[in-house]
Amino acid sequence: MSDLSEAEIWYEAAKTVYGSTHGREKYTVAVAQAIHALIRANDALTVKYLGLRSKRHEDAVSLFGDLIKQNKIESKFADRRKLLTKAAAEKSDFDYKGIEVSKTTASRWLREVERFLEMVRTILNV
Repeated sequence: MSDLSEAEIWYEAAKTVYGSTHGREKYTVAVAQAIHALIRANDALTVKYLGLRSKRHEDAVSLFGDLIKQNKIESKFADRRKLLTKAAAEKSDFDYKGIEVSKTTASRWLREVERFLEMVRTILNV
C-alpha cells in the first residue's frame, strides 16, 4: 500500500469517527487519526523526493523543510510546514493523553489535513 493511500484511509477514518454518534471523545479520536493521515501524506512526498520516511513525528517537519530547501517542491507550499509543526507538537496530547477536543477544533483539523492532502495529490499528480 502506498503512503498516500494509507493517508487517505486514515483521513476517511477520521471523517467517519467525526460524524459518528459516539460522545464528545470522538472529536479527540478524529483529530488523532487526521494527524496520522497528515504525517503519512508527508511521507508520500519525502519518500518520493528524498528517499526518506519520518521515523518520529518531529522528523516530518524537518523532512518537509528539506523538500522546500532542496527545491523538490514549490516554495508556495512552504506555509504547510506550520501544520506539521503543530501536529508534531500536539499529537501525543490526542493519542496518549486524550485531551478533550471541541467539535470546532476537530472540524478545523479535518479541513487543514484535507488541504494538505490536496497539496500532496497536486504535487504527486494524483
